[in-house]
Amino acid sequence: MKELTDKIIKFRDERKWEQFQSTKDLLIGLSIEVAELQEIFLWNKENDSVNVEEVKHELADIFIFLVYISEKYKIDLEKAVEEKIEIHKLHYPVKKSKGKNTKYNKLNDDKND
Repeated sequence: MKELTDKIIKFRDERKWEQFQSTKDLLIGLSIEVAELQEIFLWNKENDSVNVEEVKHELADIFIFLVYISEKYKIDLEKAVEEKIEIHKLHYPVKKSKGKNTKYNKLNDDKND
């Protein structure tokens, strides 16, 4: 992951784009890329086919923005994801959450147990 992150940052730095990347602008850019991904699925029925190449490219754009944001705040994105998975394991133990979409703070209240 470090190699990929370094490649993304190098691409940006070679073009001197960091000057245009305030937190606000990065978040707006991220939001726009997410909206472009959503647009691919807009008005599709669940079983409709989508252009996987378009999905792939939008996911890449989203990831690049996440790298820019994490680099700005000196966050190791890979480590952050690993930490979050551990938190989710605590919040969503398999025994209580398997096959359910209940939020963790409501799992004990779930009447389907």
